[in-house]
Amino acid sequence: MDLTWDLYNPASRAGRILVVAPSIGGNCSHQWAKVAELLTSDALVVFVDYPGHALSEVWNDEDEPTLDVVASAIMDVVHEVREQVGELPVFFAGLSIGGATGLHLARDHADELAGVAVLCSAATVGEPDRWFERAELVETSGTQQLLEETSKRWFTPAFKAANPRVTTTIMEGLAAADDHSYAQLCRCLAHHDLRADLRDIRCPLLLIAGERDSSTPIANQELVAASVPGAQLSVIPEAAHQVTVAAPDTTANLLRAFMDRVTRQARTELPDD
Repeated sequence: MDLTWDLYNPASRAGRILVVAPSIGGNCSHQWAKVAELLTSDALVVFVDYPGHALSEVWNDEDEPTLDVVASAIMDVVHEVREQVGELPVFFAGLSIGGATGLHLARDHADELAGVAVLCSAATVGEPDRWFERAELVETSGTQQLLEETSKRWFTPAFKAANPRVTTTIMEGLAAADDHSYAQLCRCLAHHDLRADLRDIRCPLLLIAGERDSSTPIANQELVAASVPGAQLSVIPEAAHQVTVAAPDTTANLLRAFMDRVTRQARTELPDD
């Protein structure tokens, strides 16, 4: 799997990399641009898009629909970015399915990542049968039919009323997503269940929850925070699923503090000469 990626701030002199990924049906630049702008001096921010989303090629059916495959492709991006900018520490932050993928990264690639942030996601996301049903529905009728219901879960009524252009732009990403690629990502989520692996994760982990996120109950994120050694959970008040859009300042502050904390800890653990 080849993922499309873009370096948001190539002129930054930041000494670390932050790779960010969107929700299913999301355009990464639309969902992460405000956060990236606030972190310009803190990290080289890399936008990654899934197959069939934004400008990415559609899903190649030679690729099995699992988040392990997506995680492996993100690590390919990490290697490509490092070839371009140098061997800097790499953090990953993913929203929704991106956060679920982040747990796979934290489990399997902790030796190459400085830390992982899981936004509005958990060790399981929804019910497998519902994801398989949605995949078949989208294959038949497209993503357009999902707009109204998804918009209600992604944003609070107050945010939608105050920011109609912003919400329209975000929902356009879902409408434009390739149907089969979206369906394959649904199947990835149907297979996603890392509950039995959480206690084995040693990668520094930050979880960010939206207080009003009906897609990912906070209890599911609390389970991850309680199971992964050293994991930290922060809840953003009044935010629904799209925390990077609804609360970019708070999200950026949490990510900055997380990266700074991990960086400081890494320095103190360096052996004396």
